[in-house]
Amino acid sequence: MLTVNADEHPIMARMHKPDPRLTPDQQDKRSVVAIETADIEQWLLGNTVEATKLLVPPAVDLIAAGPA
Repeated sequence: MLTVNADEHPIMARMHKPDPRLTPDQQDKRSVVAIETADIEQWLLGNTVEATKLLVPPAVDLIAAGPA
């Protein structure tokens, strides 16, 4: 499972409860990377630079979020 930093993501940054033992700069929020269907070939056959460009959190409009 691939993850990336999500500290600045408007939704994914809210998914982790703060650890009171750590300072804010030590609280790395993570998000799973989802490779879109259109990008599978680039992920599998591309070079390292091309593949690295796909390592981003999902777009906000792709996430169905609401209260639990």
